Amino acid sequence: MEFHKNYQKAINHGMNATEFSFDGKKCKVQFFFDELLKKTYLLKNDNGRIFFIGNGASAAFSNHMALDWIKNGDVTAYSLSDSALLTALSNDYSYESAMVEYLKLNHCKSNDLVVTTSSSGNSENIVNALDYCKKNKIKTLAFSGLKKDNSSVKLGDFSLYIPLKTYGMVECIHQIYHHLWLDYFMGIEEWNKETEQNMDSKNYKL
Repeated sequence: MEFHKNYQKAINHGMNATEFSFDGKKCKVQFFFDELLKKTYLLKNDNGRIFFIGNGASAAFSNHMALDWIKNGDVTAYSLSDSALLTALSNDYSYESAMVEYLKLNHCKSNDLVVTTSSSGNSENIVNALDYCKKNKIKTLAFSGLKKDNSSVKLGDFSLYIPLKTYGMVECIHQIYHHLWLDYFMGIEEWNKETEQNMDSKNYKL
């Protein structure tokens, strides 16, 4: 079989095999996203915020989704993307605690949502942030993959776990689910579209 067909097959398998958990219990995908949307609507109506955090490619996804949520979803969203802030927090505290300190500086509270994206689910700064949120009753959505017993699965209030073995696959599917959540929130249905989106401010059309 050709490489691209194997790749596509693996992506489809990863999508179909994704495991969802809510409050520590496995659940069906529809229930998961319905509950996640309830939380998202609540935080928007309560002037809550979404904080996206990740490392490497997952940091790039975090930047991307913070942009899309605040620009297109009209939900206040942030990502720890400022290099001066990240390096200052890492230098003055530690890289392992930088994300926790970032949440503290922004006075993250119970009507906010912290979204972590980590392919392994075990990056120490991500795990520390999830642990901090759990102790302070701040809801979290944790994207993870690779090993099933990773810490993000255990700590996230909403957990989305990709049971695949390679970073590229896990990252691709994380990005799909990030967009699925936003499109579901905004009511964007590719399968019902007759014309293309236009994001230019003068011709904005979803």
